[in-house]
Amino acid sequence: MDRLNQVIKMVQRGLYIYPIVPNGKQPIKDYSYLKATQDIALIKRWFMDEPNINIGLNLAKSNLIVVDIDNHNNDLQAPLQELYNLGYKLPSNYIELTKSGGLHYYFRSNKPVKPTRKTKFIAGVDLLSDFVVTSPSNNYKVLNGATLDDIPQAPKWIIKALDNRAMHKIQDKPTTYKKYYTGKLIDEIVTGVDAGNRNNWIASIFGKLLRAGTDPKNAYSLLQLINDNYVSPPLPAKELDNIVESIANRFING
Repeated sequence: MDRLNQVIKMVQRGLYIYPIVPNGKQPIKDYSYLKATQDIALIKRWFMDEPNINIGLNLAKSNLIVVDIDNHNNDLQAPLQELYNLGYKLPSNYIELTKSGGLHYYFRSNKPVKPTRKTKFIAGVDLLSDFVVTSPSNNYKVLNGATLDDIPQAPKWIIKALDNRAMHKIQDKPTTYKKYYTGKLIDEIVTGVDAGNRNNWIASIFGKLLRAGTDPKNAYSLLQLINDNYVSPPLPAKELDNIVESIANRFING
């Protein structure tokens, strides 16, 4: 089955997808996971324009969750063993091997899923419910001949880890106090940014931290955390460093 037909079958099964640059993780210009669709005619046009596109999956709209096992240290067994030692089981038969050699364990949710991600749940393990690059993208492979029918319900520990109940209790309460610069900046950081404007957004945030009087080293450390948790997908470390150097030079030489 060719890649286009595979994608059409995914959509017919209720999944929402968006186009990604060939062999990459970045959405094609003017797209993001927020624009994921089930429009088959539109999807066919994507493939006509660029037959080698990768495929992004909006997990939240598809009611899916992915447990991402990193292969950064060429050791998949260590994070899997740590999960097991902590009592966190991964009872999924639908597993994808990623381009970097990591593993994506797929799960379904009975309830609507909010788009979020819990990076570094433990070392080498991220929990994703916002977006992911998925098969049949180039260099992404479903293991052991699994099909979408093999995706099981998510264990309770995954749902609980992604669900911040304290925030549900306070998020709808109106604020009556005056909001100052720091509060506005924190709100802007937590709102985050998607692929469409990451570089400018990161540069703006770093500049605002410096203007607020933050020590540059502390601002850089905080920016790394912001990039990991509030930028989707995070900027590569080298790209982040280039932005930091450029903005820091303006402040020093300004």
